[in-house]
Amino acid sequence: MGTRFAQGPETGGLFASAQALTMHRFLLRFALAGVNIFAWIFVFQFFYFLEPDLTYAFVRTTLLYALSQMITCLATPLTARLLRGGARRVLLWGTLFVGAAFVALGTAFEGFWNIVYIGTPIAAFALSMGLYRALYWIPYEVEVSAEGRKKSSIFGEIMIALAPLLGGLFIVGAERGPAWILYIGAGIVLLSIVPIFYMRDMHEKFMWKYRETFVHLFRIENRTLVLGSFLEGLSGAALLFFWPLVVFLIVDSSYGMLGVILSLTFLIAILMRGTVRRFMRRLGLVKSRALNVVFAVTPWLFRIAVGGPLAIILVDSYFYTTTPRRLGVDPFAFEQAADAGSYVDEYTALKEIALALGRIVISFAGVAALLLMSIPAALASIFLIAGLTAAVGVLWLRTQ
Repeated sequence: MGTRFAQGPETGGLFASAQALTMHRFLLRFALAGVNIFAWIFVFQFFYFLEPDLTYAFVRTTLLYALSQMITCLATPLTARLLRGGARRVLLWGTLFVGAAFVALGTAFEGFWNIVYIGTPIAAFALSMGLYRALYWIPYEVEVSAEGRKKSSIFGEIMIALAPLLGGLFIVGAERGPAWILYIGAGIVLLSIVPIFYMRDMHEKFMWKYRETFVHLFRIENRTLVLGSFLEGLSGAALLFFWPLVVFLIVDSSYGMLGVILSLTFLIAILMRGTVRRFMRRLGLVKSRALNVVFAVTPWLFRIAVGGPLAIILVDSYFYTTTPRRLGVDPFAFEQAADAGSYVDEYTALKEIALALGRIVISFAGVAALLLMSIPAALASIFLIAGLTAAVGVLWLRTQ
């Protein structure tokens, strides 16, 4: 299977690499937290202004999101093989694609494109985000973790949690706010590239060829990890893509209120999660299968019924403080990745592909529901699917 070796000592020691990685991750996550979900909402609003029909705005945005996930799915075996030439370079290119995505979308709202070609930068945004997810492999995470790499400070997490609030207020208060928040986000992303040059490079031995990777995806011995990742991809897309769009509509398309809700929810999660989890451990409830199923399903049922900002904050705070921590989901940055984004071995690529497939399936299921049902019924069906898959995921993983 995959093995790794580091470039020579001239690229810096493990501690310096860990510090550089921490700084890079902070800057990138801050940019994603403040811009990522707003970018998809900009796309949603663009389609609505193009044709004032919420159904078709949802459908077109969802199809664009599915296209992004298809790129991730198809490109992942190729990008994993690029790790043989050095993970640092692949990480750099992945980061560049995030910046390129934000810049491309920003130009769509700056009048640089004729209305006939306005779809070009929007498609470029989706393609770039898909390539980013395929290319963004965090190097030497296993080695750094083995050395006891210090986790992000509470101050850093609070700063990232406040990014949606800052982004929402900027969009509301600044002239040409949507375009400039994208450019600012791109600038922070590009700034996050600087620490990459101070990381120790790692050369990963990805052994599978392109077609062979997809053969392994469907082998029965890989069923547990593939199905588990597929289910997480289904619920992850509902959480990180569909739900923020619904929240945006609930708050009457207010970017400022959306930012307030997201940041307040994240702050509550940071401050309360540890207390809630310690209380559950003290009562011996953490390993309760029945309780974990309840925690997996009930937030999605509550989301179907919410109708205002306070209810949204309560439901999401309940979700983030009670559900088991999933290594692949970073709600602050609206990101989901296999093995927390780090390359462990060839099976990490399988998980990443399965995650993307799950997101693609829920996207097409959502499109079908939107075309066949009313918008509330379609969104409710998406959240019911997410709740069901979350419950199945809990039961499936605990029986393997």
